[in-house]
Amino acid sequence: MHTPSHIESLNGEQTVGGLLRQIEEKSREDDYLFRGEPEHYQESPYEGKVSSKLCRFFLEREAFDVAAERFDIEHVQTVMLNSARRFFRKTLSDFEILAEIQHYGGRTNLIDFTEDYLIALFMACDREESLRKNGRVIFQAKRLLRDYIAAPYEPVNRVVSQKSVFIRHPDGFIEPSADDVINVPAGLKEPMLEHLERHHGISAETVYNDLHGFIKNQGIYLEAYIEFYTSLTDAQKGDS
Repeated sequence: MHTPSHIESLNGEQTVGGLLRQIEEKSREDDYLFRGEPEHYQESPYEGKVSSKLCRFFLEREAFDVAAERFDIEHVQTVMLNSARRFFRKTLSDFEILAEIQHYGGRTNLIDFTEDYLIALFMACDREESLRKNGRVIFQAKRLLRDYIAAPYEPVNRVVSQKSVFIRHPDGFIEPSADDVINVPAGLKEPMLEHLERHHGISAETVYNDLHGFIKNQGIYLEAYIEFYTSLTDAQKGDS
């Protein structure tokens, strides 16, 4: 007997299973890289672009024209690299320094993609401040990005768990076609996160499984410690 579940559509509304099938079917069309974003960023100045953090820094400056012919984001990054190099104790290549800066949340001209669409889905759903906004999963064919793909060096825990690939585009951004973007409805974000954790073991703890991730979520652990010790103290007072 067939049992209805979240895999089925409900009253014509998209479900977790329906969204997963849509992404699975699209992923068979080509050899893709994926990126999940918590919003569509269609408003100015983003205009739907998939941009690096360094590029977004300039896009968000009202008085600065990124489209100006003389703007060269790779030159800006080179100047930044020369300043950053003195903070590293060992000799690293330019890309190694960029990867370190990117890993710790700094601004570079690297754009994070993943080889796993489930990880991209997690990224599209995970940001708490965007839970009420539609997210998106972006597909980019590897053959179109071949000249810009950079694999992380000496992969750390997070890079391995996220199956990360960096795109270093000379423009600082990519403009995906409408066919290469799948909408993630706001109402499906929390159910999708539950599904990813329950059926695929994908959660904040597994995706951000390094020291930087621990520090980012340290407040959650401390709250748990407080609850534990408060309960323990209350129990000891009751016993005495």
